[in-house]
Amino acid sequence: MAYHFKLETVLGLRRNLEELAQQKLARELTLLEEHTLRLAALRQQRLELIAEFEEEKNRQMLAPVFAFYMEGIFRKEQAIEAGRALVEAQQEAVSQARRELTGRVQDKKVMEKARERDYQKFLLAGLKKEQNEADEQMMLRFGRKGNLH
Repeated sequence: MAYHFKLETVLGLRRNLEELAQQKLARELTLLEEHTLRLAALRQQRLELIAEFEEEKNRQMLAPVFAFYMEGIFRKEQAIEAGRALVEAQQEAVSQARRELTGRVQDKKVMEKARERDYQKFLLAGLKKEQNEADEQMMLRFGRKGNLH
């Protein structure tokens, strides 16, 4: 008789949910990396704009050009703040995905442990059945009182 775990479909579901949680975590980590790189690029652009502005300040500058640079620097700082908020939100999403993955892994391990215990019971029942069959054969062969024929 072959072993069959009654909750095999539940175990398969738990494995699939764990795999989906791993994929979600990978996506969230990728997004975090993209947001972090974008934030670094925004900071670099702001530094370049400030350097260009400082270079232009050494020469005579018209008021509209000055206002243009000030507005540009201000917009870059706003974009940096928005990028920083986006990175923080993504970090929270990553930690949430990690917590979800941890829960899924624990659920799967519980089911695997239950399967292992069930398999051990199956093996023990098989051994008991074999022992009972061997005892029954011994009784048929030698009788109940152990008399030799």
